[in-house]
Amino acid sequence: MRIVLFTPYSPEIGGGSVQLRSHLAQMPDLNIEWYYLSAAPVPGNHRQWLGKPLSPLQFAADLSARTGLLPGSTRPVHDIASQMEADLYWIVAHYEGISVASELLSMGKSVHLTVHDEPLAMLIRSRRYRALWPLMSLTFSRGLRGARSVDVTSANMRDYFKRKYNVNSFTLYKYLAELPAMKFHLSEKTLTVGHIGSLYHPDPFRNFVLACRSYAAKQNRSLKIVRIGASPEIDKIASENLVTFENYGELLEQDALPMLATCDFVYAMYPEGFRFRGFRRTSLPIKLSTYIQAQRPIFAHTPADSGLAEIISKFGVGTVCSSQSEDAIRQAVEGILQSKVTRDHFEALRSELMGPDQLLSLRNALTRKLPV
Repeated sequence: MRIVLFTPYSPEIGGGSVQLRSHLAQMPDLNIEWYYLSAAPVPGNHRQWLGKPLSPLQFAADLSARTGLLPGSTRPVHDIASQMEADLYWIVAHYEGISVASELLSMGKSVHLTVHDEPLAMLIRSRRYRALWPLMSLTFSRGLRGARSVDVTSANMRDYFKRKYNVNSFTLYKYLAELPAMKFHLSEKTLTVGHIGSLYHPDPFRNFVLACRSYAAKQNRSLKIVRIGASPEIDKIASENLVTFENYGELLEQDALPMLATCDFVYAMYPEGFRFRGFRRTSLPIKLSTYIQAQRPIFAHTPADSGLAEIISKFGVGTVCSSQSEDAIRQAVEGILQSKVTRDHFEALRSELMGPDQLLSLRNALTRKLPV
């Protein structure tokens, strides 16, 4: 049985690729070929470059043609789909992936969908694609119902898809066989905060940095922020502050962990407001799996209705701060530094969410059995 995995992004960039690679490593016996779009090809066996991503105009024209609401053309996506041949198509439902899945279904192909971020929530928070919401809504709902199986990134998303679309799905997190043995190198003279990946909105983080700087000054400590990965929003904030930002750029996860081990705690966020409401309620930041392995307390800067807040609170692996007030953030920083987060807390989270049972569900879906 031949399986094609399609992503509208490179196998080497972003949290979604990290998660997919963790799954593939556990299923070496399956014949899976990874096809992708990106600015340029990347090395690796069983990887096939299909060209550059669609332009915004091409993507809009494709969705328009599929809904029939506006004129457009499905030809570019048809050309992408026609380059792949398999018994089952495993498609990541992200932008062009949704169009590719729709095209394959129209060709009578069997499709398994992976949903890392709820597409409609992504569009609402996107300035470039927000106007495509009505077109995406119709295309995505058809694709979701037409897929033979679906995996999603959180229990909240699973329940939401069941309520809204009457579609059954199963949760799939990054697979972690065990927590690594970590040696922590903390400094009494420096308050060190870690962050990996992108930032969803600069304003909460800007207030967080100011609160940390104020707290550190009162403790006669300097403040250092360890950055891993690219983020234009953090670039701007770094240029506004005298705080020391140590930028390590893109790192493999195993190389990022020693950097995070120098941190008093790590930072993750989902913004408040209607624009981000659906996104924060159904998604989980992929960086969470890296933070769990680093075993440093997690400062979750997010409204209490988010899936991130729910997991941090349930397993006691950090502190949830729902405020953007400097005073409230400063109190939360003091609280997380006084908290007793142990390896056992992270192990409980890993065991329940990221163990082997979820991989059995994925294997069953890909080999045409019903998910467990």
